[in-house]
Amino acid sequence: MPGQLFTDYFLSEGIQSTDEWAASLATSREIEAFREGLRRPYEALSRARDPNESVTEQELILPVLELLGWTDYLPHQGTALNEDIPDYLLFPDAASKERAGARPSTEARYRDAVVVEESKRFDLPLDASGRDARPRPVGPSGPRLFELPADYDGGARTEGRSRTPHGQMLRYLSTAEIESDGRIRWGFLTNGRMWRLYDYRARPRATSYFEAYLDDVVQPGNEHEHWLRVFYLLFRRDSFILRDGANRTFLEEAIAEGKRYEEQVAQDLSGVVFKEVFPGLVRALYAASNRDLADVRQAALVFLYRLLFILYAEDRGLLPVNERGYRNYGLRRPVRDAIAERMGNGSDFSTTATNYYDHVMTLCRLIDKGDPSIRLPPYNGGLFAGDAAPLLEEVRVPDSAFAPVVHYLSHVETAEGSRFVNYRDMSVQQLGSIYERLLEREPVLDAEGGIDIRPNPYARKDSGSFYTPQDLVDLVIERTLGPLMEERRKAFADRAAELGSDRRPKAVREAELAKADPAETVLELKVLDPAMGSGHF
Repeated sequence: MPGQLFTDYFLSEGIQSTDEWAASLATSREIEAFREGLRRPYEALSRARDPNESVTEQELILPVLELLGWTDYLPHQGTALNEDIPDYLLFPDAASKERAGARPSTEARYRDAVVVEESKRFDLPLDASGRDARPRPVGPSGPRLFELPADYDGGARTEGRSRTPHGQMLRYLSTAEIESDGRIRWGFLTNGRMWRLYDYRARPRATSYFEAYLDDVVQPGNEHEHWLRVFYLLFRRDSFILRDGANRTFLEEAIAEGKRYEEQVAQDLSGVVFKEVFPGLVRALYAASNRDLADVRQAALVFLYRLLFILYAEDRGLLPVNERGYRNYGLRRPVRDAIAERMGNGSDFSTTATNYYDHVMTLCRLIDKGDPSIRLPPYNGGLFAGDAAPLLEEVRVPDSAFAPVVHYLSHVETAEGSRFVNYRDMSVQQLGSIYERLLEREPVLDAEGGIDIRPNPYARKDSGSFYTPQDLVDLVIERTLGPLMEERRKAFADRAAELGSDRRPKAVREAELAKADPAETVLELKVLDPAMGSGHF
């Protein structure tokens, strides 16, 4: 899932509440000039016949950087022995560039730079190796996701190096962080058409970037103008330097704002799950089955986990939501969107028909077994198996009881009204905290024969179900993987010492030493998490 540096909420709405956005609205003439400045070289290069990297850089990339205020930059070419050198270093001002230019080595120049920049030939795939990977839009405009080719290797490495420009950028940023004593965190990677902004401090690093397409932002129209302003604000020089009186740059504040919103949504969702969703699901299953409450609780938990998985997987593109065949069987359009529309216009839901429940149960079977005809692989980890909760296969929940469950899981109430929850912006840790707290709740019959949901700290222990908190995850990883990594570092140092006194040619010794490179050998470790759950480890 390319591009998770900023939350969707911030990119589509939150950014509009910033002072920088307001200032950009006040300078609409300059924004229009910026668009025109992008459009002319972009369209000219788009018509060129197979422009190489040098032409792409000179005719499009450098002019765009200058439009964004990056007028102070230095080419940063290394020697044949040092391949981890980006094309350019970008500086905040002329004085920084002058200091860097006077330094005795290319490595020392990092100390004054703000961004490392890497250019590629026009439209070269940044992720896939050897074959193009054409983008598909997530929405009507704005950030996109890639449909990766079938033979994409996930950034496989050749002779110790990632074959992808994406892998190159991660290496460049690693080098820059070391050489700059941690001052450099940002990187630009572009093929002229696609522009990526990387943050080396964000986690996970592999997806901590923002991605924009020039063919989106240069088009006229309100939707495209929104993404033009987003591109301008996120890539311009002023967003990378401290404003007067500020202790964080605009980009740092943008990431923090997205995190604040993400935490608030997770908190609101937790409240809704405990107050509305889980009780409603338990009561609906009990009414439909009249089974023992312990069986009902187990079935409700399994079904709720399934719904959370599907919502999360669809919003993150882990399920094939862009495949035409899947759309009719997925949760988003036939269930979530349909229920939202009917709830919005006050439509009634049948107390007899079970359309939505039947649809979701069919989807669960498809996810478990897979269906190649709609490009759906099997997710046969047990959660969607029929024997995970047999009661779910026996009952039918009417639309009137099921629709509110989906609606509450899919929406959060804000000052501006009800809006969809974007599970893409949530972490597995946040979903895991909901899981953990649900395990400590159980249904009980009240004096009138109704059902209450009450806390029971022993319920989780009795079922043997535990969610591992972040601090313990970190400790276990440190104590298990840490020593294994240290072994590989020591083996490398020992081998280097041995080869230091070896009389063979240097190239032969370097080749042997490369085999002990801890950055490579650590990737040979195999990790088993036998109770994986959400994949938190």
